[in-house]
Amino acid sequence: MKMRLLTLSVVRRWSKERRFFCSTAGDLTSTRELTADMKLQMEEKWHSKLGNNRFNPTNANKPKRYVLAMFPYPSGNLHMGHVRVYTISDAMARFYRLNGANVLHPMGWDAFGLPAENAAIQRGIPADAWTQRNIAEMRKQLEMLSFSFDWEREFATCDPEYYRWTQQLFLMLFKDGLAYQREAQVNWDPVDQTVLADEQVDDNGCSWRSGAKVEKKVLRQWFIKTTRYAKPLLDGLSDPSLEDWKDIIKLQRHWIGECEGYAFELPLVNDSATKVSVWTREPLDLRNALFIAIHPSNLLSGGKQAESVLENSVHSPFTGSTLPIVVTEEAPFPEGCDTYLAIDNEENRSLAGRVGLILTKGNESNKSSVSGDEILQKALTHRLGGHPVSSKLRDWLISRQRFWGTPIPIIHCPSCGPVPVPEHELPVKLPTESVGVPLEQNGAWLQASCPSCQRTDCRRESDTMDTFVDSSWYFLRFVDPRKRDAMFDRSLAHHLMPVDLYVGGKEHAVLHLYYARFVAHYLHSKGLLPSPEPFKRLLVQGMVMGRSYRVVSNGKYIPAGEADIVDEKNNKAIERATGEPVAMLWEKMSKSKLNGVDPLEVLREHGCDTLRLILLADVAPTSHRNWSEATFPGILNWQKRIWMTMHDFRQLRSKIVPGDPAPPVTEEFTTHEQNLWDARNYFTAGATFNYRHSHQLSVGISKMQGLTNAIRRAPPDVVTFSRQYERALAAQIVMLAPMAPHFAAELWEQFLAVPNRIERDPEGSDIRWDGGVFDQRWPEIDDEYPLDLTFKINGAEYCILKIPAKRFNQLSHQESLDVALRQEAIVKLIGKRPLRTSDFTIYPSCEAFLNVELDRAVPEENDNESVKAKKEKKDKKPKKKKSLQVVHVC
Repeated sequence: MKMRLLTLSVVRRWSKERRFFCSTAGDLTSTRELTADMKLQMEEKWHSKLGNNRFNPTNANKPKRYVLAMFPYPSGNLHMGHVRVYTISDAMARFYRLNGANVLHPMGWDAFGLPAENAAIQRGIPADAWTQRNIAEMRKQLEMLSFSFDWEREFATCDPEYYRWTQQLFLMLFKDGLAYQREAQVNWDPVDQTVLADEQVDDNGCSWRSGAKVEKKVLRQWFIKTTRYAKPLLDGLSDPSLEDWKDIIKLQRHWIGECEGYAFELPLVNDSATKVSVWTREPLDLRNALFIAIHPSNLLSGGKQAESVLENSVHSPFTGSTLPIVVTEEAPFPEGCDTYLAIDNEENRSLAGRVGLILTKGNESNKSSVSGDEILQKALTHRLGGHPVSSKLRDWLISRQRFWGTPIPIIHCPSCGPVPVPEHELPVKLPTESVGVPLEQNGAWLQASCPSCQRTDCRRESDTMDTFVDSSWYFLRFVDPRKRDAMFDRSLAHHLMPVDLYVGGKEHAVLHLYYARFVAHYLHSKGLLPSPEPFKRLLVQGMVMGRSYRVVSNGKYIPAGEADIVDEKNNKAIERATGEPVAMLWEKMSKSKLNGVDPLEVLREHGCDTLRLILLADVAPTSHRNWSEATFPGILNWQKRIWMTMHDFRQLRSKIVPGDPAPPVTEEFTTHEQNLWDARNYFTAGATFNYRHSHQLSVGISKMQGLTNAIRRAPPDVVTFSRQYERALAAQIVMLAPMAPHFAAELWEQFLAVPNRIERDPEGSDIRWDGGVFDQRWPEIDDEYPLDLTFKINGAEYCILKIPAKRFNQLSHQESLDVALRQEAIVKLIGKRPLRTSDFTIYPSCEAFLNVELDRAVPEENDNESVKAKKEKKDKKPKKKKSLQVVHVC
């Protein structure tokens, strides 16, 4: 509640500050020339009037759409990467609403982690206070950009009301044997004083954040057994419901590896609590094993580097046999493993001899007739492994030795061992008032009683969880963030999940997606989710790149103002002060490279909508965006053309004298009306496809710019008296609204206020004359407009069938095939070749594709010479570019 009040106060302050950037309110319709000051004035006018952004959980009449952008770490300042990702998700959320969907588009904060803790220690304030201050500041900046988030669902992962359920998730995993503690050799950052995952160590062995040389340390750590779900997670990547995962599937497959074997946990004879992990392709190898080899780097080796036989041995619960352990570097360890299960063969007998292992009768004889399936079943029953997994995949190490994270809800009892905190005592809260005191040094906080035996000399777990645990399920909490008796509302989750569109950076394509998928698979296996995959469609956006200037001789970065460009094309410049050669590079924006651009500066100069359009234009969302003011004129001029179009429309319609008859319809007028009808339908189909299906929003802008050009070609008499002009201009504004909401809202208000409209039938109109721009329906294609069914043979395009939209949208696979095979041109193309298979893809109201696979033409027997001659003749002919035949189908 404290955070909420602080946030609202900051927003109110921004509302006052915002007026500073706007001129004194005036008549926006008075000038034909659009200025930056006018755009700021529009945004002030419409900032709080852009429609209801809340998801309605009781509305079952509308289709649901869950649009989610990866929530940010609250650093305190938005950067261009933030603005790009949220502009993309906001445009899509607004698009779905205009298409009649009940949209959930939430926002929250990934608020735990080292940066806040370190910053708070440096400033001598609690990490909680520092984080809440940053959240308030960033929320203010998001409000400035008018993203249509459902702020009623806002939460931060550092809220006890949130991490109480992260702890609940941990306890569920612990109860199911999927959360466990063991000693492990870990990466230790001596500066940040915490464990690092392998992925947080660079190629030079240094910490990703502090830059310190990473040390190896043996610590008792908490793990989550993600390997238990390795095979389902691998198989899930082939789920046909996944859309646009593309190369992310390859990254995930590479991370998981081929699950071509099984992992088993074998207890030591003298210490059953300590297990030795072994991986083998065949479970029956356990029945035929001679010994286990471990690499000297394995903790069990005790630091022994020379080949030797350990005094301890392993007990195999599956066969009842005892397996010696040898230390060696010579065993053929599977990829990623430091253990090797040596089965009875000549090579392993030779290895045993080299290390001094004497094979006894017990080692050599087959003691059991147990089958492979029985071994697997026993392993699964007794939680000793037995699940298919790749040799290289490891369980998830979640322990972190820092203060600012979710406490692990375990109490260590001298009698009972690790005991889970009772659910009714959750959350185990952080002592937020302390500054810079690690949990392991906070005696008062650590002291606890055992929930099982009531001993009072027990100790809380002092490790906190990796922040990836917090973000592994946050998309579920957005379903109902105020629910007090469960992680999420189960019925609502079954309605809303999976997320329909997930937008975020490629840097999270492996770990975050892997952990989130694991949690979803786990919860699905417990019947809590309708499907195992959490995200249906991904939109992985590229980075925003800034132009940097680096002195060639010393690698020093200099500001743009200290460089003179010598050769723009070849990215060459010189340092003005020294004349030293300077390399010009496009690199990810950062303070260290001096190439960052403050979004708020662009906002103040050009306005929110222009900034959004600039980020969406020119390149696809998935591509890197080179930030350059050289690209601004295209968007600025387009906005000016639309503004002039509306101004001219209003002026010409205002000159109509009520009661005067309209001029007679000429052939030229009819032609222009037909052209507008064609343009509206054509560009609407193109923009719709790029919003809904391809998410190529830059191409969608190009389609809308094409419609602008078509509208502006209309002569004055058509502007004044044409219904098709009215419809085309209305479609233009509505399609612009998701990307530039304030600008479109102002244009729409002016459109409705224009006198002497031609469309007089409110019931039959596709325009809601009594509603704002976000009360409209997305423009539809007219029933008679012909849409393209592209016909292919063996993947090559041969002709386009033009089919009226009403019939087109009802096409099935078989009907499309029937239509195609009734066309004389297609029948001639196919000839007598038998049709083997066909596939059909349709994008309603946009386009469709029908591909038929035919047997290749087979030459007649004894005609080899003729075939050879024809081939030689064909090879000599220059290849011509094939033009597609267009066939209009009634």
